[in-house]
Amino acid sequence: MSSKQNKKSSQWTSGSNRNFKLVHQSLTISEINFKKQTIIGSTELTVLPFTNTGKLWRLPLNCKQCRILRVTVNGSHKANNSYVDPTLSICPPETKKRNLEYYDTCHYDAIQSCDSDCSSGAGELVIKIPKAAYDSLGAFVLFENKPLKVMVEFSLEQPKGGVQFVIPPGSASDSPHLHAFSYGLENASRLWFPCVDSYTEPCHWTLYFTVPAHMMAISCGDLTEQLLSADGKKKTFHYTLNVPTAAPCIAFVIGSFEVYPDPVMQEVTHFCLPGLLPILKNTVQFVHEVFGFFEELLSTRFPHSSYKLVFVDQTYQDTSSYSTLTICNTNLLHSNRVIDQVTVTRRLLTRAIAQQYFGCYLLPQLWNDWWLPCGIAGFITGLFCRKISGSTEYQHWVMEEVQRVCQYESEHTLPPLCGTLQVTSASSSSSGPRASIHPHLVSGRELAVLMSKAHLILRSIQLKIGHDLLMQVFHKQLTLASSASQSSDFAHWHNLIISTAGLMKSIQTVSGKDLSHFMEQWVCRNGVPRFHVSFSYMRKKNYVELRLKQDLPRGYSKFVGPMTVVVQEFDGHFSHTIQVEDISTTHELPCHSKIRKSKKRKVPLSHGEEVDIDVSSLDMEVPVLWLRVDPEFQWLRQLSMEQPDTLWHSMLKYERDAVAQVEAIEALEEFPSSTSRDLLRESILNTQFYYKVRVQAAHSLAKLITDTASSGGSPGFLVSVFQKLYGSQAHLTIVRYNDFSDIAAYFVQKAIVQSVAGVRNMHNQCPKEVLSFLWDLFKYSDNQINKYSDGYYFSTLVDSLALTVTPKVAVVPTPLGLDVAKIPVAIMTSESQAILQEIVQGLNIEKVIPSYKHSITASCLAGLRVLQKNGHLPTDSSLFREYASKDNFVEVRLAALKALVDIVQAEHSEGDMNFLLDIVENDIPAVRLWVLQMLASNPPFTRKTESKLNTLTLVERMWSLICVKFSHDSRSRNAAVDVYSALYGRLTPTCLPQGLGIVIDLKEKVARSSLASPALSPKTLISATDDTRPKTISPTPPVSGLLQKELLNSTPSPVIPQIKMEPMDTSPGAAITSGGSTSTGSASVKSLSLKIPTSHLKRPLLPYTHEGGEFPTPSPELGPSGAPSEGSLSPYPSKHKKRKSEHKHKKKNKHKQKHKHRS
Repeated sequence: MSSKQNKKSSQWTSGSNRNFKLVHQSLTISEINFKKQTIIGSTELTVLPFTNTGKLWRLPLNCKQCRILRVTVNGSHKANNSYVDPTLSICPPETKKRNLEYYDTCHYDAIQSCDSDCSSGAGELVIKIPKAAYDSLGAFVLFENKPLKVMVEFSLEQPKGGVQFVIPPGSASDSPHLHAFSYGLENASRLWFPCVDSYTEPCHWTLYFTVPAHMMAISCGDLTEQLLSADGKKKTFHYTLNVPTAAPCIAFVIGSFEVYPDPVMQEVTHFCLPGLLPILKNTVQFVHEVFGFFEELLSTRFPHSSYKLVFVDQTYQDTSSYSTLTICNTNLLHSNRVIDQVTVTRRLLTRAIAQQYFGCYLLPQLWNDWWLPCGIAGFITGLFCRKISGSTEYQHWVMEEVQRVCQYESEHTLPPLCGTLQVTSASSSSSGPRASIHPHLVSGRELAVLMSKAHLILRSIQLKIGHDLLMQVFHKQLTLASSASQSSDFAHWHNLIISTAGLMKSIQTVSGKDLSHFMEQWVCRNGVPRFHVSFSYMRKKNYVELRLKQDLPRGYSKFVGPMTVVVQEFDGHFSHTIQVEDISTTHELPCHSKIRKSKKRKVPLSHGEEVDIDVSSLDMEVPVLWLRVDPEFQWLRQLSMEQPDTLWHSMLKYERDAVAQVEAIEALEEFPSSTSRDLLRESILNTQFYYKVRVQAAHSLAKLITDTASSGGSPGFLVSVFQKLYGSQAHLTIVRYNDFSDIAAYFVQKAIVQSVAGVRNMHNQCPKEVLSFLWDLFKYSDNQINKYSDGYYFSTLVDSLALTVTPKVAVVPTPLGLDVAKIPVAIMTSESQAILQEIVQGLNIEKVIPSYKHSITASCLAGLRVLQKNGHLPTDSSLFREYASKDNFVEVRLAALKALVDIVQAEHSEGDMNFLLDIVENDIPAVRLWVLQMLASNPPFTRKTESKLNTLTLVERMWSLICVKFSHDSRSRNAAVDVYSALYGRLTPTCLPQGLGIVIDLKEKVARSSLASPALSPKTLISATDDTRPKTISPTPPVSGLLQKELLNSTPSPVIPQIKMEPMDTSPGAAITSGGSTSTGSASVKSLSLKIPTSHLKRPLLPYTHEGGEFPTPSPELGPSGAPSEGSLSPYPSKHKKRKSEHKHKKKNKHKQKHKHRS
């Protein structure tokens, strides 16, 4: 390498404070043991020291939870190493502080200290290069710049993160269901092998995996060769990755898989677990269209020569993208009989492929630039979805994303996407502005909202400069990266890195527009504007006076810029651009129509169509039909619009933009009248309307009926709509055979059923005609001739039954002092008994004919909890604990855990809270993350409420989770922080002893931490604290004895005999063909047993077949039955005031010290 080339590369890589360049890394996994969950391997790093910094004596690497066995340099020179992981214990063990402000500071410092991009020599593992290694290179090493080859041998034993071993209970060592894969959040490759875990250090890779002969290894790059050992027991897979790639983009999957080469694209290969090949083929049949669309959109070929799509079980998230490899959850697979999963799966797989371009190929320079590849991937994913689903679906999705971001911003505070627009290097990040987003420092929910905001910002840029020019910007970045990846001179590899400043420069070069103000306002600032809009018509001057007021929360700056206002007049559709420059502004919009007194007028609309509009009901003195502000969502904003109901009526009836129709429907909820009711009814019946508009109309109509219940509003108004659309021709009250071939009609049908269930009378009770309507649906539902599964439809019926439940009102005398929640079943209302029987039947049907992902079981569990919560059943968690056990399918577990979280919140049950925390500590990563997120969303108590759960024991357990136990799992750690914040806020928990947990030992005359000293028990510190948490949770019966006894003694009523327990058919695409029809026969209530077995949800060891033998599938652990199995933390910790560490023991200050409170 010439000195000129070395100087260029030195200047580029020195931006990350590293005085070396990693040019190649070889990774070898020589042994994997599923029984012991261990991995043995080695990695060789070829590093090039920079001559202008002298010899390289210290080589910092990132490595967590690996045991370093041996380190050598240049083949024979043994090197010493040191290992320090500051994230193992975020806060010092002896600390007395238990508040999140202090934790945030410690957490940030710990992450920063081992981030190789932040400070010189950062890394958990530091290798000391021996002098002999340089002596062997010769005297002219500084001038020739020869590379060093550092070999690190390591082992990984029962990893707590980074690698997931999937071992179904009772599986043999050669079971086809055994598999393992790597995972992590952004730069988490350090969890399973030593590396430079940074996006700014790409290099070439060589990967070797030695696995049992019946398994295969799938990894990044091209498969070069497969070698079988001499004894035939092991096989070695050799992969080569010649495109410079960063360590965070390296992953592997090992297991027994079925292989499906894509029939259209030979470069693409799909993998799935044994027995799932038929539904894999159905799921991925569109993938080649995604590649074709992106190559045409970006005018660039796919940057790699191969791509692998692997479906595994127990993944942390639905999809994880790595270079040439995407690891997906088996739950995304679906047969051609399932409707609801199709859109979800296609969007996720499309985004995973988009991330191959932006995120795995083009890499962010700094964490401040993380939003850029993330946002571009989300943006082009939306463009593909617009192609296959239409512009209406795309526009509605954009509206939902805007509402999602605004809703989160109204409840919490998002950090800015980028801290600064200045061109800064990683080297200055340690002393310069702090990164606003660091994936290891923010919660998963916050990260998801930030991803939505990122792609919305890219969409706004598209609207500003034009679609074609933005695609030219992306094409330019990809072209430079393609040239760099093919170059052997790593001085050019900096073109694989993208930054916010670089994007702005490219946009200005291509379009000539300077977007610095736009980026400063939307990317470098947090918050979203909230506008209140109203208008009036000035007849004399013939203009509309628009009043726009910006609601500014405390601490936020005003948003300024151009905004589009569209006025629909009698003579046409007119667009105006106003300039928002102040908090409250008034704008005059000239009208182009003249007032003509006629009952009907031909009006040209925005989509080019002319329609006859009856204007007799409108104000003839105002030539405005309706008005819209920012209809294209150029702003990421919240908007409340004031205009008369007649204008909303016109917008809903004549405007063809789906977003405008949804806005009108939501606005009409505030205008309960017969006209609004009739118009919503017409919207549901109009099959020309977009189906999501009809769905929204059904929900809004139910609200209007409830609001007008005292003036004649009746559920029959909505029931008649259902009967007209789906009633039998012979008799409208009888529903037709299920036919879901019209997908839009299917979703509308489900929405109407749920809407009817939500109707209430003037006493806020569910009308009897609603229950009668639902019973008929259960009775006559028939799926025999339907080619689609009715599992989700049937679960919607169960959910609708739960919606009809209202708080119990005692209609018979009850003993004095008897808790309503404990009223025996014998005096349950007939409606609640019938609902309970239908739920039990649904659970029994699932044993015989399972639905896709056991959706019916999940709905039935939710229904049981609703009955408990409203006082119709005693609160008992034993059933939910049984369904939450590891033997059940993950979606069922999630439903049961959600019920348990609700029980803890309502009943403050210490045993159930401990049960949930045991799951958090011991379960698979995905399940524990779900539990933490549910606890954060529905906390059992808050800082402002009293609860018997608010104890020192819980504080210590939660503090241990966030500081120590989740040291190798950033997602769970941040989710636990969210729970802690929801319970205690940002300050010290109120249950702690006075003085921040400091106890004065008068005997020793010292101050001790009651939280750290093992000699002092919580019981001696706070008498009200009683640590009764059981160490283990004993097995519980499927159903509580009390509940079963009460059902047996209940009064007779028409019921369905319990279905005899049989081995269930858990085939892909299996549906409830009976539809839950009511069987005839006179069975007494005593025959109805709530002994609901869960064995049908447990894992069999062998694959089983579909009802017709069409789709074989493995156990529920590896896939669902019927198909395969799925207070934010501010990034700015505030400074702490230094607390006094010395206590005064003088007698005159004794009283003051005792009563001194500290936060």
